Amino acid sequence: MKKILFISISLLIGNQMVAQKISTDNVPLDVSSSFKNKYSSAAKPTWQMDYDNYQVDFTFLKTQMTALFDQEGKWLETDAFITASDLPKEVKDSLAKQFGVILNTYKIEEAAKIETPDKEMYYQMVISQNLTTYDVVLAESGHIISKDKRVEENDGKIKFKRDKEKKDKK
Repeated sequence: MKKILFISISLLIGNQMVAQKISTDNVPLDVSSSFKNKYSSAAKPTWQMDYDNYQVDFTFLKTQMTALFDQEGKWLETDAFITASDLPKEVKDSLAKQFGVILNTYKIEEAAKIETPDKEMYYQMVISQNLTTYDVVLAESGHIISKDKRVEENDGKIKFKRDKEKKDKK
């Protein structure tokens, strides 16, 4: 689970720092074939190296997505960027319980639906509440997997601090 969370965080937050754009011609055939098989009608694919993996940003079924493949072409993960209104009811209810039932006490800044080959689908989002920002990962059932507070250092780098609050145990 830690590996999946690390990959997700690197895709959503850190990809600008580590990703290097590459030409479609430089993507191995196994990787591009896996991508085409999984997302045959994808539009505007752009490729980047994300450490040793291949990351592709594209549009599929009118949704902006990012997929990650290893060097052999094995699909690792897909992030579909969604709006807060697209979140399932269970996720919305859990967020309201965790961050306050009163309307407008928190704001979802970014949200993504994450799909991996070996885990259930989950949702990752950046949430602002007052002057605090959290990175939250929830299962499709609404169970909070992790909740990390963003802490900005003096050098402008963002670090994460695990919130010690009691987690939702659905």
